[in-house]
Amino acid sequence: MLAALRREGVRVTTVVLRDRRDAVRLRELRARLVLVDTIAASLAAPHLAQLRTRGSEVVTVALMQQGALVLARRSHRVIAVSRALADALVAGGIDRRRIIVISPGRDRIVAASDTRRAGRVLCVANWTPGKGIHTLVAAVARVPDVSLDLVGDAPDPTYAARVRRAIAARGLRSRVRVYGSLGRTALARRYAAASIFALPTIREGYPIVFVEALAHGLPIVGCDIPAVREVTGGAAILVAPGRVAPLAAALAKLVTDERSRRALARRSMLRARELPTWAESEKRFVHAVRNRFGQALRR
Repeated sequence: MLAALRREGVRVTTVVLRDRRDAVRLRELRARLVLVDTIAASLAAPHLAQLRTRGSEVVTVALMQQGALVLARRSHRVIAVSRALADALVAGGIDRRRIIVISPGRDRIVAASDTRRAGRVLCVANWTPGKGIHTLVAAVARVPDVSLDLVGDAPDPTYAARVRRAIAARGLRSRVRVYGSLGRTALARRYAAASIFALPTIREGYPIVFVEALAHGLPIVGCDIPAVREVTGGAAILVAPGRVAPLAAALAKLVTDERSRRALARRSMLRARELPTWAESEKRFVHAVRNRFGQALRR
């Protein structure tokens, strides 16, 4: 999105906040418009009032729920990545008129192959408790002849150890492959090899990996939470969050019922075509910055 602004002639400076010493730099910042990512919430929030006092228009870019409310309360406006996240902010007391929803885009749609092995499940997510990796491992243990590819970083060592213990305790070492973080090409190979995408995440701002799975024509199993419902739009089997039995049942159905698996794969492709491309999302973002928040840039 920042690259799109630059292409349209908007001068953009990126300030990376790694610690409090970096955050002190905000005291000296002079900018007509300041976009604040939720990932920087804890470090940036204490400085937003001062930025507003100096005349900056402050806009929260709410990519995730964590940190979004504290930033939104200190900002003039909010860009939320989903209606679900916008609703959560409104429930927290933010005036809906201050919020605009601009979803991320999708990459090109990839035709699914009919030669994929039926029981190859892919999960792409960082290993944190909210992503439900432990729930997925427990569910896979209940479904014979299913393999699981786990792709993602492990930023929480304690939780990662818990997941690895669960894999070993359930005798799944031969059925679960742990890849860690992968580059674009290697990740595309994992999507191409998979026959099912599953991620039992219990909280999301905008679950972009579901968009990727849709664009690869994969049948999807996820949790019935607002953001996942919004993105998948009926093209997924959604189960109760945190529950192993319904997750296992959904996987078993897709593995054993080829007709259901193919039908859900077709719905994935149709849903992917309904979602915005990156070019469309970038256009909306640039328009918002130039027109809805453009008064700050024209001063």
